[in-house]
Amino acid sequence: MRNIFYLLILTFLFLSCDEDIANRTVQSETPVLTQVSVIDALLQGFYDGFYPIGDLKLHGDYGIGTFHGLDGEMVIFNDTVFQVKADGNVYILNDTVKTPFAAVAPLIADTAFTFSGLRYDSLKSDFSDYFPTPNIFYLVKIKGEFSYMHTRSVPAQEKPYPPLVEVTQNQPEFTFENVKGDIIGFYCPAYAEGINVTGLHLHFIDESRGKGGHIIDFTLKSGTMQLGYLLDYRLILPDGGDFYGGDFTIDRTDELDDVEG
Repeated sequence: MRNIFYLLILTFLFLSCDEDIANRTVQSETPVLTQVSVIDALLQGFYDGFYPIGDLKLHGDYGIGTFHGLDGEMVIFNDTVFQVKADGNVYILNDTVKTPFAAVAPLIADTAFTFSGLRYDSLKSDFSDYFPTPNIFYLVKIKGEFSYMHTRSVPAQEKPYPPLVEVTQNQPEFTFENVKGDIIGFYCPAYAEGINVTGLHLHFIDESRGKGGHIIDFTLKSGTMQLGYLLDYRLILPDGGDFYGGDFTIDRTDELDDVEG
């Protein structure tokens, strides 16, 4: 009887552990949008990097952001971090470089579309044709040939840092024609105002990984779009620094519109 009793206890413990492992597995398969700092911090000129890009890649293989001192546009593609600098060139950085603002997620495609022609304006105006609701977050990945691509990249800044709206008044812009490449970015709902860029925020990297930037406009000649629905969200904030003295009571919507425009 004693052996049977011990056997029942061991069976119970084994099943409990197995159930716990199964639950953790299910949870780990749920894609999470992980974000470093908030957009209103960047608008105030808080450009000091505090989160290593090596750690950032642990949270997902696709994403966008910027680097310490606002030194260019970040494109994370298939677990590689690309830096599109203001000189128009693209660099691959080591994992110790830090970011003041970024967003990353794994891509689990929930829907996909094939296009024989798509303009950026049409993607935004016909939003409901592709996105089932404006009230969740999405990872957006577009791959194809672009008859037109218009991007920009912010130049590196030194302290004392100016506000972002001042920096983007003098930013290099680039135009490409008949270029193949990939768009990576996110859609954030309206209630994320002040936290992230609401609406579509997209970056581009060409097929040769030699040019790209923050997208201003594009025309997709042919290609595909994948959308990953992001229902889980994690926010990583700075531990001190300028962030602790920031003023987050001000509505900076107009500033962000100028920056994105």
